[in-house]
Amino acid sequence: MTSTCETSEREFPQFLIGEESDSTAAAKGFDRHAAINNRPGKIAMYEQTERGLLFYAATEAKKSTLSYTHETALQLMKPAETTVNMLYLHLEVWSDCIFRVKASDEKDPADPFAALPENGRMLVGKPEKVDFEVSEDNDCIYVKTRRMTIAVQKADTRITARWNDGGEFFAQRKNTFRTADVFDLAVSTCGEEKAVFEAVELENDEVIYGLGERFDSIVRNGRWVDFRNKDAVGTTSRRTYVNIPFYMSTRGYGLFLNSAAPTAWDVATTDLGALYFSVLDHRMDYFVIGGPTPAEILQGYCTLTGFSKLPPLWSFGLWMSRNSYTSWEVAEDIARKVREYDIPCDVIHLDTAWFRKDWDCDLKFSEERFPDPEKHMQALKKDGFKVSLWQYNFIPPNEGNTHYEEAVERGYLAKDREGKPYQLPDSCKGSWVKDVIVDFSNPEAREWYARKIYDLISMGAGAIKTDFGEGIPEEAVFHSIEGKHFHNLYALVYNAVVAEATKAASGEDIVWARSGTAGSQRYPLHWGGDSQCTFEALAGTLRGALSAGMSGIPFFSHDIGGFLGLPTDELYVRWAQLGLFSSHSRCHGAGDHTHREPWAFSEEACEIFRYYDKLRYSLMPYIYEEAEKCTHTGLPMMRALYLVYPEDRNVWYMDDEYLFGDNLLIAPVLKPLSKTNERRIYLPRGVWYDYFTRERIESNGMWISRKVDLKTMPIYVKEGTTLHYCACDRTLQDGMGEIVREEFWG
Repeated sequence: MTSTCETSEREFPQFLIGEESDSTAAAKGFDRHAAINNRPGKIAMYEQTERGLLFYAATEAKKSTLSYTHETALQLMKPAETTVNMLYLHLEVWSDCIFRVKASDEKDPADPFAALPENGRMLVGKPEKVDFEVSEDNDCIYVKTRRMTIAVQKADTRITARWNDGGEFFAQRKNTFRTADVFDLAVSTCGEEKAVFEAVELENDEVIYGLGERFDSIVRNGRWVDFRNKDAVGTTSRRTYVNIPFYMSTRGYGLFLNSAAPTAWDVATTDLGALYFSVLDHRMDYFVIGGPTPAEILQGYCTLTGFSKLPPLWSFGLWMSRNSYTSWEVAEDIARKVREYDIPCDVIHLDTAWFRKDWDCDLKFSEERFPDPEKHMQALKKDGFKVSLWQYNFIPPNEGNTHYEEAVERGYLAKDREGKPYQLPDSCKGSWVKDVIVDFSNPEAREWYARKIYDLISMGAGAIKTDFGEGIPEEAVFHSIEGKHFHNLYALVYNAVVAEATKAASGEDIVWARSGTAGSQRYPLHWGGDSQCTFEALAGTLRGALSAGMSGIPFFSHDIGGFLGLPTDELYVRWAQLGLFSSHSRCHGAGDHTHREPWAFSEEACEIFRYYDKLRYSLMPYIYEEAEKCTHTGLPMMRALYLVYPEDRNVWYMDDEYLFGDNLLIAPVLKPLSKTNERRIYLPRGVWYDYFTRERIESNGMWISRKVDLKTMPIYVKEGTTLHYCACDRTLQDGMGEIVREEFWG
């Protein structure tokens, strides 16, 4: 679903870094070049704490001053009047290879998320009991665990970390030249606002991945990052629904920023040797996760933010949807045709029209178009279909909407400064801008909403689609948290409320979520939002899936065929091939008359769809087994090749093929046949089998070319794989049936 609002500077939180974002500084009330930047200087003293060390560092107050060398403008750091006497740096050891860094001008800064329940927090992990040694020499203070040694320089508090049996894997960046292009660690004040900066060294050949669902590239180097959750309206831009403050580096570490405050990142754009980030907050709080392999880094990240639960078996079947089926008659006709056309399918999704009026979200079935919901959902269940229901976190303030009336009466909505339900200002134009927002920071509102979801699941629904969640205004007043801390975090609390209510009613872990942040993987699963019907958007969707997977999201889906527009037969087939080899598969598109059901396309397209759908169902023992592994490893179902072959530099930038689980290499066709009928594929080192021809290929890390027609999506199987097949070819409601096996041994 898509709503529109005129773009204004207040939308963008990149107030702290980069030439592209400086124009928004005044709008956000913070100008980094006008700020007093209190940088930690010489360590005055330190003391040991339960989990590490607390450093007291004298400050060096600096201010950015504009200067020129002929025509090149430079921001130079020059001494300024000291406004803070001491900076406090907490270093905590959380495991043998994970440490935490907290910096503030307050010794014990308040936690802005303290009033939220644990399920609404990004950080849910607990520190391990770790033995560490503290020592020092003339230059540094050292904290040593079984696997790593952290060094803090006495002269300027610079932090580095290295393996006890190897080299350095992490280092803060400290600026020795006077230019202020890159801000290193500093607590900065500008008027009444405060921000904290940090900078990390980047090596010449180092590559950075992650930071959420990114449609532009899986590699973050040299790209400005729009880190504000928003309606992306497509999958070909740097906008995204899911920003996650976690990245991993080819240097052998990951970094998780434990903050939902407005955040900005600069990855080798201002300076090729620096990654720097900042928060509009009074404290900096991040974890460094050392790991010799990306798999270990992801697992370490999930020990901090939580592992995904395993969605139910039926959810891995096909979901059939459109925006929107308008009555039980329409939905049941779709269910009949699914069986008539021999399309294995498990879910019928009702999108925005199941209320008394389209989009008038009151969580009640229309008595005219969707009467007797329990009866109809039970009948669909007997034929092997679960029913999924759309809703969103906004409420239209329409007359007769009892959902709205209850929320207003009980004070469950975000408010404006006058205490009235918050609505977007008149400068925003478009659809639904007057909708009010459920305040999920309010515990009573959470309980009220959860009860409504519980009742729908108890009535017979299988899952709830949590649409939107990203358009949360910072200027609104919320019950338990400042708006500036809630924009990106809101989706986590929203999804948690719906997922846990579903779990309470059905015992199953399932939600169909659009927006999210760190920790959202605890509530599976996510889909990629409103993609355009183009080959470019198809490629962007794959990049989004791989990038989300490198950011801790293991289960990811997308709208087969694209959402915005109408796909050609060819695009529909290519999208179906990718979609049916994603963790979850759903056909969905905008408009009741822009069908995404396979029989709405050509006979050839429908036949190819059926072939890959049945192939997916036959491989369900493999898919479900691999999905279960994801819940304790943190690895995604759709894996960028770097996650599995980090020693192979050929795969570091590769975002057009992936491993589906441990053993299947998928090379989706992302270009129309009018441009090429060849697919170049990279096979990492090892022995691979063409799934369809059983051709054996021994690779030292090599490129091959494969002729493709419309039916062909290349799939390769790793030698040593045992694939289990099942006989289910209709629905997963009754399990997978008889299972047979095939071995790829050579």
